Amino acid sequence: MQARKTQSNGASGGSGGGGGFSVDNLFAIGNSDATPKRPRPVAGRDGSASSRTTPGGHHHLSSSPLKGGDSTPYLGRTNGPGPSRLGGGGGESSPVGMAFSSPAGPAPPGTSIPSTPAKPLIPFSARPSRLTVQESLNPELPLPTSDQLVSNATRVALTATTNPADYAYRIAFERAMERSEVLDSLIDEAAEIFKEYYQIEELGDPTIQAQDEILVVGRLCPETDAAKMTETSTWLESSRMLGSGQRVLLKFEPDMKVRGGPPGAGGIGMFPGCLVGLRGINGGGKLFAVKEVLMMPPIDATYTAPSSLLEKQYGTGPKQLGGNPMSVLVAAGPYTLESDLEFEPLEALIGLAKQEKPDVLILTGPFIDSAHPLIVRGEVDELPAAMFRHRIASKLTSLVAASPRTAVLLIPNGRDLVNPHAAFPQAPFVKDPELGLGKNIRMLPNPTMFSINEVSFAVTSVDVLWSLKSQEFFRKAPDVEPPEPGTEDPLAKDVMARTCRQLLRHRSFYPIFPSPPPSKMLDPLNLDITHYDLVKMGSDGPDIVITPSIQKHFTRIVDSTVFLNPSFLTKASQEASAGTFARLTIHPMDKENLTELAQSGMVDIGGEPDEPVEHRVWERCRVDIIKV
Repeated sequence: MQARKTQSNGASGGSGGGGGFSVDNLFAIGNSDATPKRPRPVAGRDGSASSRTTPGGHHHLSSSPLKGGDSTPYLGRTNGPGPSRLGGGGGESSPVGMAFSSPAGPAPPGTSIPSTPAKPLIPFSARPSRLTVQESLNPELPLPTSDQLVSNATRVALTATTNPADYAYRIAFERAMERSEVLDSLIDEAAEIFKEYYQIEELGDPTIQAQDEILVVGRLCPETDAAKMTETSTWLESSRMLGSGQRVLLKFEPDMKVRGGPPGAGGIGMFPGCLVGLRGINGGGKLFAVKEVLMMPPIDATYTAPSSLLEKQYGTGPKQLGGNPMSVLVAAGPYTLESDLEFEPLEALIGLAKQEKPDVLILTGPFIDSAHPLIVRGEVDELPAAMFRHRIASKLTSLVAASPRTAVLLIPNGRDLVNPHAAFPQAPFVKDPELGLGKNIRMLPNPTMFSINEVSFAVTSVDVLWSLKSQEFFRKAPDVEPPEPGTEDPLAKDVMARTCRQLLRHRSFYPIFPSPPPSKMLDPLNLDITHYDLVKMGSDGPDIVITPSIQKHFTRIVDSTVFLNPSFLTKASQEASAGTFARLTIHPMDKENLTELAQSGMVDIGGEPDEPVEHRVWERCRVDIIKV
């Protein structure tokens, strides 16, 4: 920690005049070349907007640079005694420079089940390259030291922003009028966001014939629910307030441009349910000629008062970190091999957690998987609740006994047999004695948002990334204001970053409507539109979004939010079916600068004492994706 203090003092000494300092000094432990988020564009009365830049000329709409890279061996803890817990101390880590092939997805749901489950060629217990790092984000940040694992006292406070009672709704009781009212309200809410961000005074009706250019807001739709959107078959649906709820066919002009996207994207991705602003003309009354597309604006950041941050990050009492980093493990089911129900991968993860003693263990379903080959054929002699109690809850209980400070969070999936709620949004597991879940094991809904100390998390077990990517089509178009050379967003043309950005910009865990039909790569989804409020992210953006997907594991920093796809703990296509999980190490902010902010504020810009500051977790969070 001494090295970080030295860096912080040096940064503070170089601050602007008057004894003040920049908020950047709060984050001296990491690389600060990533861009902050969510500027307000400079706009005229005509609705035009430009991307605000920093004094150095950097666009604030950019995502942060892509960090991490090729697979690297886990080199163990730093700044502390003892061997690495992940490295095992037994020569199980891979040699330096070992390359890892791209892991494929799990066995597709809905495929034919063989008469006998295929056993992996290599037993799980003999799996190679176990506990080796596959990818890292911010690898320059140090890992927790061994002496920080001594205490069993709870160091973090968990706060959920969801009410489980809201999810106790009856499934398949939607009425057509209620669905249309919810869909209408989403367009009207988006219209207000567009008007405020882009300084638009008035919106027009895209279905009315006119000779003048107008600005309109609506939802993009395919020609039919089963069709995919294309260049020539994309429709715009308006709300009853903005356009009598009618649809109009869109014609994208050859010189169409994009406003509000990351600099250098070279176009815009569109999908069913995408909310957009359009500038154009309906000259003939039959179609709307689009000359400019306005993207949904970035979501607002989350802020906390410096005094509260000091208490949570540097306090020495219960549920306080005492200046040490916070540790979180994340894994997604399935948790057992397709050839048996012994849950060896889960047992391996629990064994690691007993040694590492993380502050929080986040597990997303499925736990007792309805698509497991043995369960599909009925080759089991236990009921789902008994299987969960004996094979899963017992392991979690042993973890809590060995590490009392570890809080376990369970989030269900649509394929979970022990959760009777099969719609999305999905109710949490019921605290039934039959499941055997005891103290320090908490059940959360799907999707869910919660905070660990000040850090806000957003988690869903629905594979929204694959759903969105499979339905998206990309239309090439230049930016309204071409970026200056060297100011392009490094992730502007990254497909996964673009997909993640859509979730944030739409303030939703599932912005797609209608949901795509099930396929070999995609589970069926019963999307309950009348309870769509439970799928929204809210007005304040999360610091970390966790979205397990069939796509290859990844981490990205998008609009200054950390996106994590840990993939699955079990993968039938991998050696010994060994998948991956993720480990997050979140460091505190600089103590001296937090103290000055709490007492004096940011005097260089006239800030008030203890004025809330952005969390900027993307600068101080290390993420390692590790092979189980």
